[in-house]
Amino acid sequence: APAGVLDTAGAQVVDARALTVMPGLIEFHTHLQKDFGTNAMRAYLAFGVTTVRSPGSTPYEAIEDREAVEAGVRPGPRLFVTGYLMEWQRAYYKMAVAISSGAHLELELQRAKALGFDLLKSYVRMPDVQQRRIVEFAHAMGVPAASHEIYPAALWGMDGTEHTTGTSRRGYSPKAATLQRSYGDVAALFAASRMPITPTLALGGGGMRALLARDSTLLSDPRFALYPAWLRPQPFSAAPARDAGPGGEMMMSLYRAGTRVVAGTDTPNAATLHGELLTYVLAGMTPAQALATATLEPASVLGIEAGEIAAGRLADLAIVDGNPLD
Repeated sequence: APAGVLDTAGAQVVDARALTVMPGLIEFHTHLQKDFGTNAMRAYLAFGVTTVRSPGSTPYEAIEDREAVEAGVRPGPRLFVTGYLMEWQRAYYKMAVAISSGAHLELELQRAKALGFDLLKSYVRMPDVQQRRIVEFAHAMGVPAASHEIYPAALWGMDGTEHTTGTSRRGYSPKAATLQRSYGDVAALFAASRMPITPTLALGGGGMRALLARDSTLLSDPRFALYPAWLRPQPFSAAPARDAGPGGEMMMSLYRAGTRVVAGTDTPNAATLHGELLTYVLAGMTPAQALATATLEPASVLGIEAGEIAAGRLADLAIVDGNPLD
């Protein structure tokens, strides 16, 4: 409200008359890292990220993080978490489980239900029959399921797709062909299924370097001191982006066909979300459209009363200099 309108007796007042209040940012794809300690959560807040979705973690650590934040034991963003990436018979990441059989899958699904995960993630080798079972179980739990794939995932009712270039190691369900090119069948499937996509273009690092080229003070930003020394320069390790590349072209073709884009980075550094949004602008979005991918759109997908400033919404806010729409 404007200054002087509300009765603020007994309240802590933040005078933002010289600043801009905007919705807090939503990071739709990162993986919580316990080894960064409590500072990782503080860093999300420091960079304006008030909600985080983690589609793959070690199960009990993820639940402990969520419960600690909800209980006010540790300051941090609102968390939407799952446990292991559900993988078939072999695994690469420590946050994945190699499921050996249908019976083993049922054990993992029952653990997901017992721990109350916010989503389930079918990973890159999961056969169709088991992938369909994951989707059906997630929906019976009342939570969404996600994968890297399009079809037949869309046929099973999959609720979202991660990455423009993330693999499907079964040979027949990728989103991009050689040279990272995507074609009309992909756009048509996304538009018809209403599955959102999380592009994670920031994995290449060019967006953060482009951000640094516009603001050289980023390198000395004290917020990076919240991270281990080896992680601080990591977002700036790539060559600056002049454009968003084939991944950006694919994202914009999907976006123009009506696909919902939700911003995520697949990186552990909160600042990278800002580079992700700049990459979307380099790809052809307006700043307002890019900001919507980290506010309005993911809030809608997650089903939370956030992502915009309006009566009845959560006071889920970031306060910034200048005009974010510029």
